[in-house]
Amino acid sequence: MSLLNLPSLNDDDIDTVTTVVRKWCSENHMPIDGERGRNTMSEAVRLAMAGEKSAPMLAEALSRHMRLDQFKNPRD
Repeated sequence: MSLLNLPSLNDDDIDTVTTVVRKWCSENHMPIDGERGRNTMSEAVRLAMAGEKSAPMLAEALSRHMRLDQFKNPRD
């Protein structure tokens, strides 16, 4: 999933995605402009396009995915 898909979301969805990603990155001490932050944004866009439109549901789905990703791909 690429950020090129961001334009296919409406303004409210884009705002929700960016707010959720900023909060997730802040809570997890990850820079939003780093590799993990970009991966988080891409996943949040994918989830929003798949129908996760509310901030709480998007945040929960994103957290689940990122925990699983961290388990599968541990980083130093």
